[in-house]
Amino acid sequence: MSPQHARDDAPDPTSKQGGQRRRAVKTAADVRQVVAEEIENMRTNPDLDLLRRGRVLAQLASAALRAIEMGELEARVEAIETVLKRRKNRPT
Repeated sequence: MSPQHARDDAPDPTSKQGGQRRRAVKTAADVRQVVAEEIENMRTNPDLDLLRRGRVLAQLASAALRAIEMGELEARVEAIETVLKRRKNRPT
């Protein structure tokens, strides 16, 4: 949901819930960090049955892969933009 469509009664992304601090996720790096934390939580949760744990880990791994790909694309676009800016500012 885009920020302009956020509800006024939506929970604060930095509030504490369940003893863990929630933070805003704004970049691919943020997504990778959150997914990595959740993967570790799932791997160490003895209360989940193996089938459910496997399903959730597969979903988290898929999200992590997408976040890694997005991070790589962000870096490539930034590099291209830097080169183009240098070319534009270079005297002819």
